[in-house]
Amino acid sequence: MYNGNGNSYSGGPYRRRTGVPPLYLYIGIGVLVLFGIWALLSFFRAGIDGYFALAAGILLVLGNLRDLIANPYMQRGNVSLLNTLIGGGLIFFFLGKGGFPPIGAGWYVPAIVLMLIAAPLMLGRAVVYTAYVNTARRAIGTVKSVVGSRIKTY
Repeated sequence: MYNGNGNSYSGGPYRRRTGVPPLYLYIGIGVLVLFGIWALLSFFRAGIDGYFALAAGILLVLGNLRDLIANPYMQRGNVSLLNTLIGGGLIFFFLGKGGFPPIGAGWYVPAIVLMLIAAPLMLGRAVVYTAYVNTARRAIGTVKSVVGSRIKTY
């Protein structure tokens, strides 16, 4: 049909389809809404101790991450790394406390691992900090070399 402005519009049964049936879109939206409700209920399920752990963890991570990244000296970076690891453990505790998807109580495992990694640092050993930093640098170097070898330059 011609609508007067130079464009043709064919309405009715001759419209072009997008390829996804509307039923699948409605099912997908329904699943997303249910997932959102579940995540929201997880926030309510965490309890006051979970929220306190989350607040303390965020404060520790944000307060010490800048010093950890900017401080190249091995002696003073000890405390920043210790606080950042403990803050990360507290954040993972909050996720486990609320039963957040997709792994629910499995969030406790990274929390415990971060606390175990932080335990030697509480003794104030510069050797432990140096070993951690060197291990992280080697891991980053390995990732860079693997990613660099996979990328084709043209």
